[in-house]
Amino acid sequence: MVNLLFAFVFALLVAVLAVQNSLPVTVTFFVWSFQISLVVIILGAATFGAMTILSLAMLVQFKLRRSLYKTKQIQQQLEDENRELKAKYENKLQSQ
Repeated sequence: MVNLLFAFVFALLVAVLAVQNSLPVTVTFFVWSFQISLVVIILGAATFGAMTILSLAMLVQFKLRRSLYKTKQIQQQLEDENRELKAKYENKLQSQ
């Protein structure tokens, strides 16, 4: 919830910054050059940054889920082995 509030406040600040800086600027990229409003540049950069962070967060979440799945498999194997060993131990105690 705190992250969502922080994201909302940050988006609001970026929007205010963009609206207050609405002058046209010349953008040059390699051989291309064109004029565009600074609002578009600011909002585009903020959107690109947000999408990059989202992509990285999804990658980390995917790795964590995969690790959790493997850990649960290992836990299940160990629990099964523990049950088998307990059963063998109880059988050995009963046979004595």
